[in-house]
Parts: sequence; C-alpha cells; structure tokens
Amino acid sequence: MHKVKGFTLIELLVTIAVLAIVAMMAAPSFGNLVAKRKLDIETRELSFVLSEARAKATTLRANITLKFQAGQNSSNVMYWIPETSDIRLDNSADDVDFSDVIFTPIGQPLQRTKMIRNPAHNDSIPDDPDTNPPQIEVKLPLKFTICHTTIKKSKTIELSMNGTVFNIQEGTCT
Repeated sequence: MHKVKGFTLIELLVTIAVLAIVAMMAAPSFGNLVAKRKLDIETRELSFVLSEARAKATTLRANITLKFQAGQNSSNVMYWIPETSDIRLDNSADDVDFSDVIFTPIGQPLQRTKMIRNPAHNDSIPDDPDTNPPQIEVKLPLKFTICHTTIKKSKTIELSMNGTVFNIQEGTCT
C-alpha cells in the first residue's frame, strides 16, 4: 500500500473551527476599526473643505460662505455635511457652533458669536439686559466637532485666526 499525502476530514474540521473562533473574537475590534476610519475620513474631508473655502476666498477676492447643510455649491457659497449617517455635527459644547463660516477676501474667517446662558445670572432678581441678563453673547473659537455615534469618539478641528487648520484633536462624545 502507498501512503496518500493529505489532510483527514477531522484535521480540516478542527482547523476550520479554530479559524471560526479567532474570527468571532476579531470581528468586534474590526468593526471599531472601520468606524474609526470613517471618522478619520470625514475629519479629513471637513478640513479639506475649510481649506478649500479659504483658498477660494483669496483666489476670487470675495467673501465665501461655508454652510453646514446639504446643498449645491455655487460661486460664493459652499456646503458640507457628513456623508455617513453614523457621523453627526456635535455642537453640545458651548464653544462649538455650526453656524455659517464666512471667509473674507484675504482668507480670514469672520468672528462668530453665540448666545449662551449667563453663568452669573441671578434668578432671585428681575432680568435686566445691563446688570442681570439671562443670556450673554460670547465669541466663538473656530472649532468644529464631529462625532461617530456608534463608537462615541469625536474629532475637533480648530482653525487659526487666519483661517488655516492648526489642530485636530480626538475626544469622546455622547
């Protein structure tokens, strides 16, 4: 008799079972890896759009407005929203707002403001716009946070006063 080289059925079944167990353990971490990658892609896309709006303003020597909503870009207005439904614009922090960003002809973004609750407001005395306002206007830094709702991770993009991206910071979100 000649000995036939190969694998037995039991050896193949054991190998497949071990591979299935390893794949089941790796699947959740692979899902998180894909989610992190989507967040990175959207962050890069937003950074690119911010830089493109600044460059367009300086090239055309005109105000260019960036709106954070769906729309068709025109000569003076650009639009951006995340392409992935798992990623949302996160303006839960007081210093983050997704109102329009207007880049001037020199590429500098205009200062934005936001009304927030006055931390010094005293509820026991009447509201007065000068001495006891319920809300105050604050200047907003040029910060934009996007959040991946599945993995609860966020990325915050900060612009310098001249409109260039100078910091991208990781964080968590709710």
